[in-house]
Amino acid sequence: MTSPATTLTSLGNLGGSAGGYRLELVRAIAGLDREAWNAVVRHGDGTIFHTWEWLAAFEEAPPGVFEAAHVLAYSGDELVGVCPAYLVRRCPRLDYAMSIGAPPAMPADRPFLLAHSLAGLCGGPVTPAEHRNAASALVTGLERAAMALGAWAWGFADIPAGHTAGWLLGQGYAAAHVATAYRIDTTHATPAEYWNTLPGRRRRKLWREQRRRAEGLVIAETAPDTGTMVDLTHALLRERGTPTEVFPVEYLQALRRHLAPYERTVAATDGSGEVVAMFAGWQFGAEWSLWIAGLRTAAYASFEPYHSMLAHTIETAITSDTRVLNLGRGNAPIKRRYGAVGVPLFLALKAADRRHDALLHAWCQALEARSQGSPDGLEVVSRCC
Repeated sequence: MTSPATTLTSLGNLGGSAGGYRLELVRAIAGLDREAWNAVVRHGDGTIFHTWEWLAAFEEAPPGVFEAAHVLAYSGDELVGVCPAYLVRRCPRLDYAMSIGAPPAMPADRPFLLAHSLAGLCGGPVTPAEHRNAASALVTGLERAAMALGAWAWGFADIPAGHTAGWLLGQGYAAAHVATAYRIDTTHATPAEYWNTLPGRRRRKLWREQRRRAEGLVIAETAPDTGTMVDLTHALLRERGTPTEVFPVEYLQALRRHLAPYERTVAATDGSGEVVAMFAGWQFGAEWSLWIAGLRTAAYASFEPYHSMLAHTIETAITSDTRVLNLGRGNAPIKRRYGAVGVPLFLALKAADRRHDALLHAWCQALEARSQGSPDGLEVVSRCC
């Protein structure tokens, strides 16, 4: 899937530096220093989806055909910026997005260079505050890498609304709001204090839902075995008509193994001790991200434990060192009822041949229309994460 680690020099130098920062392109995460990489992610307010471990799992068992093309920025010999990226040759999520209004004239035989994956809840460059200018250098590096690697277009997936997304728009990138992640600020003294921020009528209704749907279940922060996690995930995907190829077995296994130090999963167990539902996720820094849901669909026609599990997760986050609970994509109406705030996620793209930019703008317009027509954006179905 990936070639051995390669620097910019072996790809024609690509200009070597930008904005006073030395740039490098590497073709695999495995050859990079894990601690140095994660230190940049941590100090730059990056997420679990930027970490060395996430990328290592992605490269070990990718959900498609990808080639690593990570751009790094150095100040002297110090790593001060990272931009995870992949040359995408086949991706079920990107293929689905392409099926939504992509103009027929868009090239089908050349790859995208994407930073970094539609599978994560956040993408784009990461730099510490003292090296914010390195972000624009990394964007320059990605553009140069795209040219050297023969990508017909390049860009950034799942960029949260904010400075970086606005800057890319100003640089002429075509952009579309393709998804929304729902986040809760959990910096409250007690769970009761948080619940009191919700309107009384809504609070009472949610409480009734929780009690009714928790009967006979034990909900706790616990990690089921990997086989159970895969079975629950795939059962829910099939129930909702989503292809399981978006989460191949080997991919889920690799993520579970590499991200074990960060895992925080909430599970519902029935009276026999069988795990019947779960929210799988990880905490990096102060952000706990719930990435995927699973359900024993033979026992539940719909996600019955959802309310109780969501309430338990919120209270657990408030009473731990979590400061932000990222509930992921999908199920927007329920997450909003629980106080979650939507953060728009953007896809921003540019073409190697400027004559193709109009095609990207047309495609992004179609993606934007699809996103505006559904609170779940490009998610094929509404599911937890």
